[in-house]
Amino acid sequence: MILYHVCSVKKFIRYFDIGCIKAPVRGWSTIESAEKFSKQTGRQIILRLNLKNPILMEGHQGLAYYVDKNCDILEILHLKKKKIIKLR
Repeated sequence: MILYHVCSVKKFIRYFDIGCIKAPVRGWSTIESAEKFSKQTGRQIILRLNLKNPILMEGHQGLAYYVDKNCDILEILHLKKKKIIKLR
């Protein structure tokens, strides 16, 4: 299932430094809900994740899900090596 994960620039750099998004990985089922959350929180980055067997979170109008496993950031960004991008 496609989920949209919203994060700040600082958090994205941390994901890249450690190599993954640590569990639980939360996301929105629609880009519209992710954009709305992004505007409400001031978080500027929306990552599109393809995750298997997400679990529906209570509340959030049935639009929020999570997966209880780490997600490899290089796989999300379709990169071969971490050294390709320098974020600092």
